[in-house]
Amino acid sequence: MNRVHLCTVVLLSALVFPMTSVWSQSTSANAANEPTPNRGWEGLARVLDKVTPSVDTLDPPSGTEINNRISGLLNRNQTQKALDVITEREARLANTGAPGTDVQLMFLKARALAQLGQFNAARSVYNEMTVRFPELAEPWNNLGVLYTTQGALDLARQAFETAVMNNPAYPAARSNLADLQLLLALRQYQDAAKLGSAKDRQRAQDLEAFIGSLN
Repeated sequence: MNRVHLCTVVLLSALVFPMTSVWSQSTSANAANEPTPNRGWEGLARVLDKVTPSVDTLDPPSGTEINNRISGLLNRNQTQKALDVITEREARLANTGAPGTDVQLMFLKARALAQLGQFNAARSVYNEMTVRFPELAEPWNNLGVLYTTQGALDLARQAFETAVMNNPAYPAARSNLADLQLLLALRQYQDAAKLGSAKDRQRAQDLEAFIGSLN
């Protein structure tokens, strides 16, 4: 599995989605209603959502082949085409009445929605996965990434910690949690600096430079 982590970010001023994008801008009416994330963390989207849960699909090998095709489309930034294939696949599965859930397809749908800028919709799918399949680490990890990019650091920490608890051998979640702890420390230094602490202002600048060097 490919690693999904936050360590290639560059700090500018706040938690954000990148200006250079693997992320496509949504052209749908729904995208206009999505909250606009703050900008500043370049590179974050380049590493988001590139791993799928290691759970078998409903009807291999055809399900696996279709999901591999969708994943390839997403990795090549053919996001709308991938979402069209996902929608067609969902309709076909609904018509067959087959029991069970294609977990990988759900995960890929969340990836596609996020890449289209539909962050609330992507988060909704990840949240559904954490309720229905709480033992999986990957949805928790990617949910944490989305929270981080929108500045919800406390929620991000809970998500990453859950991912690590679910799979202690999942390096991406551990790396993300470590990066997030740096961001939380930076926030505390910045808050202290606003209260007039010159020492903490310098520490905030030094930590900001260090985080920038991780890109």
